[in-house]
Amino acid sequence: MIAIPSAFWPNAAPLAGDEPQLLSRRTVLLLVSLFWAYVTLTDIVYHEAMRIEIAEMTGIMVFFPWEHRVLQHALMLPLLLACYSTAARIGWRPASRRVPQQIALALAFALLMYWAMLVSDRLLSLLLGWPAQPFGVYTRGDWGVWVSSTVTGLLAYGFGLAFLTVVSTWRRYHVLKLRSSELQRDWTGARLAALRAQLSPHTLFNILHTIQARISGEPEVAESLIASLGDLLRGLLQAGERDYARLRDELEFVGLYLGLQLGRFADRLTVHVQKGADLPAVWVPSLILQPLVENAVVHGLADHSGPVRIDISWDLSPYRLQLKVVNSVGPGRAPGAGGFGLRNVRERLAVQFGGRAVLSAGPGEGSTWVATLHLPVLREWHPEAAAANVPEPS
Repeated sequence: MIAIPSAFWPNAAPLAGDEPQLLSRRTVLLLVSLFWAYVTLTDIVYHEAMRIEIAEMTGIMVFFPWEHRVLQHALMLPLLLACYSTAARIGWRPASRRVPQQIALALAFALLMYWAMLVSDRLLSLLLGWPAQPFGVYTRGDWGVWVSSTVTGLLAYGFGLAFLTVVSTWRRYHVLKLRSSELQRDWTGARLAALRAQLSPHTLFNILHTIQARISGEPEVAESLIASLGDLLRGLLQAGERDYARLRDELEFVGLYLGLQLGRFADRLTVHVQKGADLPAVWVPSLILQPLVENAVVHGLADHSGPVRIDISWDLSPYRLQLKVVNSVGPGRAPGAGGFGLRNVRERLAVQFGGRAVLSAGPGEGSTWVATLHLPVLREWHPEAAAANVPEPS
């Protein structure tokens, strides 16, 4: 019950850190009142049954009537709330000092149950003109009855405290779970932003090298490439602000990048991008294809002067979307495992999908390198879901 001190009472001293208010005064008052009403009802039912049975057998009235018990519990309710408030402020740490204080508080409440019954008897006699009861074990100063009343009150007090603890602990767990989700969402957004920030300079660096190589020899071509670079930059900025993009937009952005590369390597590079009217209206992580295409261009053209073909295709099943980038490599050249681009893609998939998305990359048939993305099918995505980075699955 360590969670009690600040878990259900607003004025309790907070635990370490920014501890939220879990249960308001109104909620505590309602819970304690309902619990005490249940205790009152069960006490009345039990003692009334015992009183009637003993009276029928002996003709002696041993227990007070039910009105006395209702008033007794009504008198004890403010004391119960005060005790629970004090228990919350006292807390349980350090246990060597706090536990004895909690036990003493519970005993004090339980001992007052006996006197509350005597007070209720006097009040009823004064207010309603009822004669003070000359009968019953309460009026004889029976120590056994006092002990019995104290034990009953102690059990009721302990059950109520345990009930509040369970409710407050569940509430605490729920609040901490929400806080953990918020922190996870913030971390995910920051991580994706960092990955996109890594990607953009890397992409621009390679494209600027492409333009630089044409400035001196072919200024007209370089000018055209600069214009294409402007279109690419606009697409890059727009894509960098979103976590997800339509597959059609992603392919168009890849087409801009490949257009720049074709301007430099028109005699060596051949590109085929699968599009068509049947292009599915699905969402994919923004800029997820570009690193794979850039990797295909850079590593496909490396270490040889022969032609290079790059094929980009997609395949849609009811639950999976497959995106494939295939590029040819030089004869006899063993493709590597890929560097920055593939690592960036894998990290983004891990952040956005966990284990539901996979990137596989390796040698294909003949002298080719194949990079394949296996993604869940996301047919809908709303801007308000962007904060959680979790699009709606189909």
